[in-house]
Amino acid sequence: MQAEEKEEDLVGAIEVELASIETCLMDTAALFEALMLVDLMERLGIQRYFEHQIRRILRTSYMQWDDRYGLNDAKATVLAFRLLRHHGYPVSAGVLMALEDGEKSFYECFSVDSPTNISALLNLYRCSRTGFPTESKIMGEAQEFARSQLLNVLSEGNPTLLQPNNLGIEVNFALELPCQCLLPRLETISTVRQLWSGNESTRKYLQLAKLDFQKLQKLYQQELEEFERWWQRCGFDGLKCVCKRLGQSYLVVAPTMYEPQFSSCRLAYAKGVVLAMVLDDLFDDKRFNLQELRRFSEAFKRDSSFIDDLPQHKLVLEAIDATCVELAAESNRIQDRDCLPIFKHLWAEFVAVFLEEAEWMHSEHIPSYEEYMRCTVVSIGARVVTWTSAFLLGEKFTDEMLSHLGPDSRFMYLISVVARLANDVATFQKEVREGKLATAVGCYMRDHPGCTQEEATAGVVNLIESAEEELEWALFRSRAVAPEFCSHAVVNGARNSRFLYKRMDGLTSIDEEIMKLFQDFAFNPLV
Repeated sequence: MQAEEKEEDLVGAIEVELASIETCLMDTAALFEALMLVDLMERLGIQRYFEHQIRRILRTSYMQWDDRYGLNDAKATVLAFRLLRHHGYPVSAGVLMALEDGEKSFYECFSVDSPTNISALLNLYRCSRTGFPTESKIMGEAQEFARSQLLNVLSEGNPTLLQPNNLGIEVNFALELPCQCLLPRLETISTVRQLWSGNESTRKYLQLAKLDFQKLQKLYQQELEEFERWWQRCGFDGLKCVCKRLGQSYLVVAPTMYEPQFSSCRLAYAKGVVLAMVLDDLFDDKRFNLQELRRFSEAFKRDSSFIDDLPQHKLVLEAIDATCVELAAESNRIQDRDCLPIFKHLWAEFVAVFLEEAEWMHSEHIPSYEEYMRCTVVSIGARVVTWTSAFLLGEKFTDEMLSHLGPDSRFMYLISVVARLANDVATFQKEVREGKLATAVGCYMRDHPGCTQEEATAGVVNLIESAEEELEWALFRSRAVAPEFCSHAVVNGARNSRFLYKRMDGLTSIDEEIMKLFQDFAFNPLV
């Protein structure tokens, strides 16, 4: 087919260019150019076409890396640092403070007097967002410096600096969505639109990204059709208390796990999100009393006949059971283990903590922050949704991998903490209006008498950032026991939550911006 021939031609042309650059990587300028192309390919989402070339470029970069001085060039070092760390190379942030250019301090190596230098400063900002807990001081200083300089550039609005390659768009995007809340496929959309009218040197990369995007959109549309059929099989249209939010649910996972080989996992994750929201709607419905919710929770330990007189609850339970059986049958073939008991336990646990929260609300109980988090890191749903889908990634999970990444791991706990607290900061006012006194902000204020709402919110945001730093470290360490794509697939729960709750409750309210993003991702032409 013509589209396939064009794709092959583009891949071939890029391979020739990369091969030419690879012959002179010992030269710092050539290495920097190669690293910029790696960065571009990753932002465009076409890196899977060039995995071998990217590995060679990064390996060469690390061979030239000096533990104290990096690549002996400030601009090349910050770009290499971020890419090497992202791919699991052991590089230390201490190198940032050792960099000097002649008599200048490290920060004086970065200026805002040209588009090239602004791009370098932007790389410093992105680099500063990848810190581990032990690097808080260094990375915090770098982030504060880079962010303030970039904001100044934006406020001045000098077209000479910001118009080349639509650099202002890229700076705005990076400041608004740092890596902790960045959905890669949405970055692809932004990058292609930003650079499409730019110079010819990137044209073949952009054309390949566009073709790849269009090809995958056809796959996503097929998945959405199956998603709709599953919804109909579940019978959820018959539930008065449930809102249909298939688009939002699919958007939670697809822009981060967008590659074609993850189709089964993507659909399983989206189904899990829907089931979690259906349960949330059911427990929020004022027509159901606490005794009915207790019986519903108990039915997860027995069977659906226990609630024959509660038809809506029974329908939900049977839909969850049927979905678990369906996903387990597929997972068992990959994992060579019986996954159904794991799935059933996770959903029963999820419903049990929903009931505990309902008990709090009924009694107007405000728990301690510790008690609140024990319960709500489960009720946010990251554990159950992730681990009823992750077994479909195509990788067989060993016991060692599960001890590092699985439902009971510290890694999964941190993801749940980020998701829970991001949700609570975004929805605090709404929850209070609905009579839900037990929130992270409210519990923080309970534990800190005299603390204002603003101070409590700032305290919770600090807790999110601390958890994200620890999560970066846990993600880095996980590469020793699990393939990189497995760790990234699991950590996506935190990043999806940070994105969706950055400015709004992106799941339970049909927000125009969220729906536009969904249309752009799944249906609209890229440019």
